[in-house]
Amino acid sequence: MNHSLRKSILLASIILTSFSSFSQISITSSNMPSAGDTIRYSIVQTAAGVDFKATGANKAWDFLNLKLSSQAIYDYKNSTSTPYIFNFGLGALGLKVADSLGSGQASFKNVYTFFKKSTAKWEAVGIGFQLGALPLPQAGKHTNTDEIYQFPLNYKDKDSATFALKVPLTLAIVNIGNYFQDGNRVNTVDGWGTISTPFKSNIACIRIKSVITESDSLAIAISGQTPINFAFPNNRVEYKWLSTTEKIPVLEVSGTEIGGTFTPTTIRYRDNYKTTVKTSISSITTQNLLVYPNPANNAVTLNIPNLIKTSFKLFMFDMNGKQIENLEYKTNETESVVLNTSKFVSGKYTILINNGSSFNFTSVNIIK
Repeated sequence: MNHSLRKSILLASIILTSFSSFSQISITSSNMPSAGDTIRYSIVQTAAGVDFKATGANKAWDFLNLKLSSQAIYDYKNSTSTPYIFNFGLGALGLKVADSLGSGQASFKNVYTFFKKSTAKWEAVGIGFQLGALPLPQAGKHTNTDEIYQFPLNYKDKDSATFALKVPLTLAIVNIGNYFQDGNRVNTVDGWGTISTPFKSNIACIRIKSVITESDSLAIAISGQTPINFAFPNNRVEYKWLSTTEKIPVLEVSGTEIGGTFTPTTIRYRDNYKTTVKTSISSITTQNLLVYPNPANNAVTLNIPNLIKTSFKLFMFDMNGKQIENLEYKTNETESVVLNTSKFVSGKYTILINNGSSFNFTSVNIIK
C-alpha cells in the first residue's frame, strides 16, 4: 500500500470517528435509573447571564462556568425499601425528593416520588408523604400516570400527555380529605449535540423542553381543627440534556417562562463528589416564614427565606380555604414583603410562597 493511499484511509477513518462521536443519539429505557442507583448532582443557586433556551441541531452547549453551591444525591430505591411498600408493591422505584416541605399542619415530610420504566416510557406513578396534620404516612397512585419520557427519544420528537393524582388522606382508617395533582406535559426534543459542564466536557446529548401545566390542591377537615383547603398553580418549563452515559440529566433546569423570558428557579447538573460544599438529600428544601406583627391589623411584614433568590408567587387563603391573594414577585431584591391587610376581616389566614422548587407556609391572625 503506497503512502498516499495510507494517508487517505487514515483521514477517512478520523472523519468517520469524529462524525460517529457527535452524531445524534437516541434515548431508551436502558438509559434510565434502576433500583440501587445513587447518582450525585450539584446544585446551582444563580446563573446570571446564562442562556438555557438556546438550542438546535449539532449544538455545542457550553455551561462550564456554572458554580455549584451544594450537592445532593438521587437515591433510587425499590419501593419495598420505602415507608410506602404497601401502596406500590414490588414494581416501582422510590426517589426521596425531600425530608420536609413547609411548616405546621400543612407541612410535608418524607416526600417520595415513585416511578416505573418500560420499553415504552418512564413515568411517575404516585407519591408518598407524611402530612404535619396527620400521624400516618399517606400515599396515592396516579389515576393517570405522568409520562415523563416516551421512548425512544429522538431529535424533533414531540409528545403530550395528561396526568392526574389523588392521595386519600386518612386518620385511623377514616378519610378526612384528599391531595390532588392535575395537569398536562408537552415534551419537545428540540436539539442535539454536545454539552459541557464542570462535570465533563463534550458529552453527546439530546435536549428536551417540557412545558408543564399543573394544579395542586389540598383539602382536610378534622374535627376540632381549622380546615385546610387551598389550590395553587404549579406551572413550569423544564429543560433537560439527556445522554446515553448518565442515568440522570447531564443538566436539568426548571423555571418560569413569561413573554418569552425564561427565569430559572432550579438548576442542577450531574457531578462527582466535591469536598468543599455542603451535601444535602435534596435541593427541594424549605425554611419557615417569619411574619410580624402577629396578630396584625392593617399590614403585615413577611420575611423571605434566603433559599428564594429569584421570582416567586405568594398566595393567601382565609379560614374557609378561599384564595384571597395571588401575587407574583419577579425578583427578591429585598429581605421582606409588606402585605396590605386592611381590606380583610378578622380571622386566621394562611400564606403560601412557591418559587418552583420550595413551598413555604405560615399563618397570621388579623384582628380589627
